[in-house]
Amino acid sequence: MDREEIGTENILATLDVLLNLPSLKKSPQLSAFLSYVVRESLAGRGSLLKSYTIATDALGRSTSFDPATDAIVRVEARRLRQVLQQIYTDPACPLTVRIDLPLGRYEPSFRQLAPAAGASPAGPDESAPKDLLESEQRYRALVEASAAVEWRASPDGSLTQTFGLSARTGLCDTELQGLGWLSALHPDDRTRTEVVWRTCCQNGTPLEASFRVRHRDETYRWMLGRAVPLENVDGAIREWVGTMADIDEQIRAEEALRTSEERLRLAISAAEMMTWDVDPVSRQVTCSAIGNVLMGVTDGPLDEFLAMILPEDRPGVISVLEPALRGERPYDAQYRIVDHEGRVRWLSARGSLVPAPGGGTRLIGVACDITSRYPDPNLEGARLMSA
Repeated sequence: MDREEIGTENILATLDVLLNLPSLKKSPQLSAFLSYVVRESLAGRGSLLKSYTIATDALGRSTSFDPATDAIVRVEARRLRQVLQQIYTDPACPLTVRIDLPLGRYEPSFRQLAPAAGASPAGPDESAPKDLLESEQRYRALVEASAAVEWRASPDGSLTQTFGLSARTGLCDTELQGLGWLSALHPDDRTRTEVVWRTCCQNGTPLEASFRVRHRDETYRWMLGRAVPLENVDGAIREWVGTMADIDEQIRAEEALRTSEERLRLAISAAEMMTWDVDPVSRQVTCSAIGNVLMGVTDGPLDEFLAMILPEDRPGVISVLEPALRGERPYDAQYRIVDHEGRVRWLSARGSLVPAPGGGTRLIGVACDITSRYPDPNLEGARLMSA
């Protein structure tokens, strides 16, 4: 049954009932989220619902909101789906219209509820325990296959059950229960992680935190902990369900990359080299700050940079630059320029065409001043080298 058959009045009446239930009434954010998406959908603007509009129109975020760095809409959408699921699965639920927030989109769906044909009022479906068991088995198998740790905690945050953590740490289940699991964390991470976890438990907000866990072999590995609260119909937290995923290789790779980039930056700075890149499509040039010293400019059209080269050297530079921009060979050239102070400088530049992070390609490279090699630059011709 679609929205027109159910009727706008019935949907709005259901919305009013939902907003007055304890689980939504105690959360202004969730209430504002649900009310906004329902009313926008009824107004015919459901397909226009995006993270930005929900954040700025319903959740109080400023117009500078960036969904790439602020996950509030995704987090609140997940919480809203959980609350609605709990409300409608309660046998005592009085509602005759179901409002859901489907996965993958923010436009709500509406469905008329009616007793199933032939349903027995005597009690729950006898097949439910079997279905629940199979669902639990599938979930466990998924956790094991992903090499993740699954855990559950009471409303106050005390660990009650784990799956896989004991095998990793060598601690028995009783040692891990309560807040005992904190003893397996690196000493430098314990206090910070405990504070974050207690704050989540007090506010009922999902957890996402990274920390180092001591394994059986006494080594520490980085883990990413995530958890979400499961609530009763009255809005009280029933339990926490979470996972820990091993992200040690990712963290170490990122650290190695940062170290490598810093070493490269220091080496380039010590050698007084200028880094540069050229967009083959727009033919725009971007240089590092030392470009101001060498040329008096750090960015601009390629033609402006070529105009700095002495006329007798320019054709040779272009003859190796154009093939490099097409990816046919690396760029390698030595030539003279007239800098912004009118002095003649010798530059040596090298570069290669590489894939750009956002698509396309960039010609990137380095350049340095080699004027000291030529006591009288006006007597020397350009030397151009192909790889």
